[in-house]
Order: sequence, then C-alpha cells, then structure tokens
Amino acid sequence: MLDRLFLRKLTHKGKIAYWIIQLVLDALFIGYLFIFMDYNMDRFAGDGYGIVIGGVIAAMLISGVICLALWKKPEEELHSQQD
Repeated sequence: MLDRLFLRKLTHKGKIAYWIIQLVLDALFIGYLFIFMDYNMDRFAGDGYGIVIGGVIAAMLISGVICLALWKKPEEELHSQQD
C-alpha cells in the first residue's frame, strides 16, 4: 500500500532508485539480524517475524522519503495523471 503511494509520485529514475534502496536496506537489516544480533533460522521463524516486518516497513519509509526528496514528479505531471 505504501509502495503505491510512493511510486505514484516518483519519476522513472525515482522508481528504480526506490526499489534498489529498499532492497539494499532490507539486505543490510537482515544481515544485521543474523550477524550482529545472532539470529538463526529457528529464532527467525519463531519470534522474529515482528522485528522483520517492522524493519521492512522502516526500510520502505526511509527509501520512500529519500526518493521523494530527490525524484518527485512535477505537480503538473501529477495532475495530468489523475485526469
């Protein structure tokens, strides 16, 4: 749902950057959990879902804010798409 909101307001380059930034942040977060927080697959499958979902949503928001700041569509382009 948040993806649609962000992608509707981004340019083509912004859409590509959004997915790349989000994937990199997700990979860093999962790597942090497994390497530094000493998660394993049993713990990850048991009680790790909540922290993973929270981390993915945080990565989505960070990626969206960065991309909106750098690659937002001009206002007239947004209005022409809505008509």
